[in-house]
Parts: sequence; structure tokens; C-alpha cells
Amino acid sequence: MSGHLSSQRISLWMLGERDARDERHVGECAQCAAEVARFEAALGQFRGSLRVWSSRQEHRKAAAHWAAPAGFWNWGGRLAAVAAVLLLAILVPQYKGPRQPKAATVIAQADVQWLNDVDSGVSRAAPQAMEPLLKLVAWDTSAAANATEKDNNDTQQ
Repeated sequence: MSGHLSSQRISLWMLGERDARDERHVGECAQCAAEVARFEAALGQFRGSLRVWSSRQEHRKAAAHWAAPAGFWNWGGRLAAVAAVLLLAILVPQYKGPRQPKAATVIAQADVQWLNDVDSGVSRAAPQAMEPLLKLVAWDTSAAANATEKDNNDTQQ
């Protein structure tokens, strides 16, 4: 190589992109070796200062995150905390209490209505379509029951 390493070649050297000619030149040329060493030392100091700064920032953020606001535990803060606890103590049991699902309630009501309809249909003396005819004829249910009972007694004797 005819001249010294350019700043671009030194930057590539620091990135690990070097070829055999650059390595041979840095090994033979004291000026380029000193420049590479100075650049490595500057990057090392920069890396160290970044690590120290970032660790300080992490500690500050963590401390600020967990610190209580100034004056929070005065009487107002205590009162707010007690009110929040009481509110939770009242609302949680009501929310978690036993509940019947709405769908089951609706189905149960429909079942009861259906059973009532069946019961009223079965207990009729005549089908609904024939009820107007029943009004034309006077029925004496007690006489009919007595006659049926008398017929049963006569056949048994």
C-alpha cells in the first residue's frame, strides 16, 4: 500500500471489515497503528460512559416509578385510600353474589306458562271449539255423576 489508511478505512477497520493489506500496513506503520489505537480508546471510553449513564437512568426511573407522590399520605390521601377500600368491600360481594342466569329464568317462566296452558286445556269439560254448544245445553254434573254411580252399584250387585 502506498499511503496511510484513510479515515474511511480506519472506520471500516473498527467495524471489523479489514483485509490482509490493511492488517499488514497497521502492523508495519506506527502512525496508522497509533491512529487505530487512539480511535479504539475513544470508542471504549464512549461505550463505558454510555453504560454508566444508562445504568443511572434506569435507577432514576425505577426510583421515580415506585416513589409515592409528595404528600400523598396526608389526611386527604388516607381518607381516599379508606374510601376506596370501603367501596371495594361493598361492591365485590354484590358482584360476586349468587345469580341465576337470565336465560334460565326465561326458560323456567316459559315452562310454567306452558304447563298452565296444558292444565287448562285438560281440565275443560269440552274442547274450546265446542264451548258455545255447552251454553245451549244445561248440564247437571251432579245428576250425571249420581246416575253413573247408581249404574255401577247395580252391576256389582
